[in-house]
Amino acid sequence: MHKLIMLSASYQMDSRVDDAVYEADPINDLFSRFDPRRLTAEEVRDTILMTNGTLNPEMGGPGVYPKMPEEVLATSSRPEDAWGESSPDQAARRSIYIHAKRSLLNPLLTSFDLADTDLTCPVRFITTQPTQALTMLNSDFINEQAAIFAQRLLAEHDSLESIVSHGLELTLLRQPTSEETAEGVRLIGDLQQLDGRDRDDAVACFCLVLLNLNEFVYLD
Repeated sequence: MHKLIMLSASYQMDSRVDDAVYEADPINDLFSRFDPRRLTAEEVRDTILMTNGTLNPEMGGPGVYPKMPEEVLATSSRPEDAWGESSPDQAARRSIYIHAKRSLLNPLLTSFDLADTDLTCPVRFITTQPTQALTMLNSDFINEQAAIFAQRLLAEHDSLESIVSHGLELTLLRQPTSEETAEGVRLIGDLQQLDGRDRDDAVACFCLVLLNLNEFVYLD
């Protein structure tokens, strides 16, 4: 049944629609198009790791312990014993394998509507909140992953045009336009010339921008 559904024309549609189809099915009751959706909490984290090349696809085994922010650990009565420690390779496994401790939840996942571990959850409610944007811009995890992404691009390419083009391709899963590439090159140049950043730091900032694009966190 899953195969039948996933290979159907309805399942494989994207969100683009012409005027005639929209007029006939304005609220998509007839499944004439795909309804755009934001990635789930786990998908956001896993997609970031996949994009920068660090996702560990290993399956099974006990839960893993990605680094937990100090401010979260500080809420525990015994911060030094509150959370385990996994190797970087194990910490980069899919989010479904993160150890679930009700009193210490991953802040990135909770920002993006992780299911409440105290209650049954037949369906998740999707919210749009300022804390999500703040987390994606300012959290240590996101900035660390952006820096890793930048090092990957810098190791694979010499020219800024190639770095920008490949970065856009990896995050958006499509070929970037020439205008998008030029805008990315201009941003990196401005960060170097106007903000005094070195090349590595400027590319890391560019990668942070990529991870914050709507097209990165929404499926359409």
